[in-house]
Amino acid sequence: MTEQLPDNAKTSKGRGGFGLLALIAVVGIILLAVFYYGILNPPSQRASSGQAPDFSVVTYTSEPLPPEDLEPALANLFGADYQSYCVPDVNKPRPAEYDRISLRLSELRGTPVVLNFWASWCVTCKEEQPLLESAWRRYKGQVLFIGLSHLDQDKNARAWLQCYDVTYPSAPDLGGKAYNTYRVQGVPETYFIDANGNIVDYYVGAIPNANIMDQMIQKLIQASKATEESQ
Repeated sequence: MTEQLPDNAKTSKGRGGFGLLALIAVVGIILLAVFYYGILNPPSQRASSGQAPDFSVVTYTSEPLPPEDLEPALANLFGADYQSYCVPDVNKPRPAEYDRISLRLSELRGTPVVLNFWASWCVTCKEEQPLLESAWRRYKGQVLFIGLSHLDQDKNARAWLQCYDVTYPSAPDLGGKAYNTYRVQGVPETYFIDANGNIVDYYVGAIPNANIMDQMIQKLIQASKATEESQ
């Protein structure tokens, strides 16, 4: 004799089957999206040489977030021990030299540029940010650093800049325009652009240490000097 399942068991089984199908459908959509993104944005199309694509941004304000906004943002980004990531005084204003200024890459001819794509939600950016700030302070006057945050919330990005006391110009890449133009594949990525606006090199992922950072910046400076001497 065949045992009959209770009606509620049949319903649960049906719901379970539907849930599994829905999950498979969602995973399929994600894989399909990744597949087509790879087709439309293959690494070979990355802006890896020649004239660097132009972009225009307005930098973040240097004014600190009020404590009632800053502390929750830092806890959200770094956890309860955010002090271990941040400079001792996160509440101090950052230098106003680059406060809400307009930057256009094509107007920076004559100055080598280190262009870093980052995001406050990016895990490996946490390792790279101190290296970038330290290099900027060593090479300021020879090279201009620019940070472009990708798909970031304003409070989180500003909290990040305060945490690391970032003193070079950083701006939101609204709509991911520069990100898409450069065919960036993820954050962080860094481009080294000479004084004539040509891409000398780029680095995918977090630059791992100060030695590699220095090597790439020195290569950028030498390329810019060689270009100047040939003109």
